Amino acid sequence: MLVVIGGVVRVTGSGLGCPDWPLCYGRLLPPLEYTAIIEYTHRFFASVIVGPLIIATAVVAWRGYRNDRWVWLPAVLTLPLLVAQGLLGGVTVLTHLPGGVVALHLATAEALLGLCIFVAVASYRTPMARRRVADAERASGRFDRWAIAGALSVYVVIISGALVTALGATGACITWPLCQGQAFPMHHLTAVHMFHRYVVLALGVVLVYAVWRGAGARQPAAVRWLAWLTLATFAAQIVVGAVTVWWDFQAHWRALHLTAATAVWTTAAAMAIVAYLSVRTTSGNAVADAPPGTGD
Repeated sequence: MLVVIGGVVRVTGSGLGCPDWPLCYGRLLPPLEYTAIIEYTHRFFASVIVGPLIIATAVVAWRGYRNDRWVWLPAVLTLPLLVAQGLLGGVTVLTHLPGGVVALHLATAEALLGLCIFVAVASYRTPMARRRVADAERASGRFDRWAIAGALSVYVVIISGALVTALGATGACITWPLCQGQAFPMHHLTAVHMFHRYVVLALGVVLVYAVWRGAGARQPAAVRWLAWLTLATFAAQIVVGAVTVWWDFQAHWRALHLTAATAVWTTAAAMAIVAYLSVRTTSGNAVADAPPGTGD
């Protein structure tokens, strides 16, 4: 939800709705002005809801799951990312929204989301103990590596899209799939925009192959389900991207474009994490029944 609200801030041009930080026009509450309210909603959601929830999760993980590093380690790693994200938000406002900082702000947000997904998956599977990786990898056909590659491909696609916005190339191509009828436009901004589309095409192939491997009968049911969900969200993202171009980059379609991208990242990351933990750990009763000394 926080990433979605951040996308709304960007596409509505509300990033400087509150031109100072951490207050808004020097006050705790914003003025009754459209962009100020949108920007303040983003800050409120981040500092009052998301931030405390992430901190509380890290504290509970550290205190209650100290013997399970698959839970406490990613939970604790969310804390420095949370601090960095908050500081980047302040820098973004105080430096008047430079494109590179805005893109880094989004990249950090998506990385933080990825860690939160890891905590959610690992805590659902706990308790866990290490299993022999070599045997498990042979059994899985090393799918977990393809799943990780697919998830990282989605992350790179999101960053490339953020750079398109940062460089002011969002509206440079007003047709889809080609750019004004050209596959390789030569103008600087149109080239930047088309580069993003080619990144989507190339890395999308990696993602689709990972999904195809994940949907196979040899994978756990959770992996298969997440594989199909990833494919569905990726297809929806392509459609939304095309409609965004066809309908003149309207703000609500641009916001939906980022929302769909985040949904693809969420499902692909979850698929990769489930696959990774399935290969490297045993969980539940398998841990309880394991012989002494085999736990991590």
